[in-house]
Amino acid sequence: MEALYFSPMLLGINLIFAIAFAATALWRMSRPMPAPRYWMIGAWTLVLGVLMFGIFISTRNPALNIIGNLLQLCGEAIIVLGVFRFIGRPVPYWILPASVLVFGSFNLHYWVYAGNSDLLMTVYAVVAGLLPVQAVWLLLKLRDDPDTRPARLLVGVCLSLYSLVTFARGILAWQAYASGETYVQPYESFSYLLPYNLGIPALVMGFIGMTLMTMQRILSDSRTNAERARQSALRFERLLNVSSAGIAVIRDGRISDANRQLEALLGIPRETLLDSEFSQYAKPRSRSLLLRTVHEAGGELVDVDIRRVDGSILHVELRVLPLEDVSADCIAEIRDVSHRRTLEDELKRLATVDPLTGAMNRRYFNSLFSRALKRAARHETPLCLAMLDLDHFKKINDLHGHQAGDEALRQFSRYCERQARGTDVFARIGGEEFVLLMADTSIEGAMIILGRLREGVAAMRLHGSQGMFQIQVSAGIAQYRRGDSMESLTQRADKALYEAKLTGRNRIVVAD
Repeated sequence: MEALYFSPMLLGINLIFAIAFAATALWRMSRPMPAPRYWMIGAWTLVLGVLMFGIFISTRNPALNIIGNLLQLCGEAIIVLGVFRFIGRPVPYWILPASVLVFGSFNLHYWVYAGNSDLLMTVYAVVAGLLPVQAVWLLLKLRDDPDTRPARLLVGVCLSLYSLVTFARGILAWQAYASGETYVQPYESFSYLLPYNLGIPALVMGFIGMTLMTMQRILSDSRTNAERARQSALRFERLLNVSSAGIAVIRDGRISDANRQLEALLGIPRETLLDSEFSQYAKPRSRSLLLRTVHEAGGELVDVDIRRVDGSILHVELRVLPLEDVSADCIAEIRDVSHRRTLEDELKRLATVDPLTGAMNRRYFNSLFSRALKRAARHETPLCLAMLDLDHFKKINDLHGHQAGDEALRQFSRYCERQARGTDVFARIGGEEFVLLMADTSIEGAMIILGRLREGVAAMRLHGSQGMFQIQVSAGIAQYRRGDSMESLTQRADKALYEAKLTGRNRIVVAD
């Protein structure tokens, strides 16, 4: 009997070892799927239990028999828990300690009372046979996973066979126990031969089914993920083309995808845009800003100048964001803001320019005047301010009409701007009053400039409703003194202008 016993036992151990190694390979291949990890742990626990039982046969140490049987029960329970995990049902971890507690309590006979190994085997068979029944029930009633159905049927049949063999083992053991046979060693009972001859082969086939089940799930998930990726790509392409902005997907500084709007924006075919350097479309002065924006991909809006294929320049608004699913990629949104930039420039111009004459307005002049005054005080350089006023301007309006008066203001303003130096600031501050700020200019130099200006204006001939007419200008000059403010310097220049008006007009008067 012992020789007959050892032959299938060694074969069974080899088969369980094969299951354990295969389960380990399956776990590594299928990560992060959780179920194969349970099957691997369960298989190695079975291996350890069978080895303990084999050592018990050689040593007759009852503790090894208890530990071996408990480990085998634990291994089966863990494999069953893996089936729960695979199906996605709550895992009943309680069956593990419950199985150990029930079977372990009967093993007290080794120390407390005289027992029979066949009774022990009956208890073991009941517990071990009930464990796979739970898994079989779950596998066969599952309806929402048609892809794994064939493999699930195989696993269900094999585990059912394993349960039947285990129950048969228990029945044989119970019959031996009920017949009143004397106490025998576990390996002397015929009921121990059944699992090694029939149970373990059924378990091997069941694990093959679990492997097929896992592979079918992986293939199904791969098909599902591929379809989702395809749908996602279609949605992304639609989003690219629905957007009114130019869109570019950028990887490592190169364009990997682009929509039709970007193609139209740059005037470059999409095929040419793909795999081209994104920064090459920016003007040199904007290139470093564009590269930094792409590198940071923080979603900040920046204004960049880009060059179209025809050489024209577009003012665009650029925003770059990372693509969450692909860390190496980012997406750039490019909006043409040339019209907005033109409007902004026009608004800036209107904010600084007098709309009638095109000269600088009073508000902008005051900001430049303040800076020039601070510079003169800091560096102790000369600064002169001239207040200018067209003589008899009301008569021009009354005699020749307001249109002629407006034209006189425009012609005077244009002439003064042509005569002014690059460092001079000329502005209209209201009505027929103008101002000329001359930096780094002494009072003598200012007199020369204004004298030339007065003579040129007097030589001008303008057309009015009553024929040709002339214009003349009076001016008052004040030079900056230490401690002067904008108000005090302006008051002195204005007082000199008033004196020029009183003393005959068409004159230049220097303030005291």
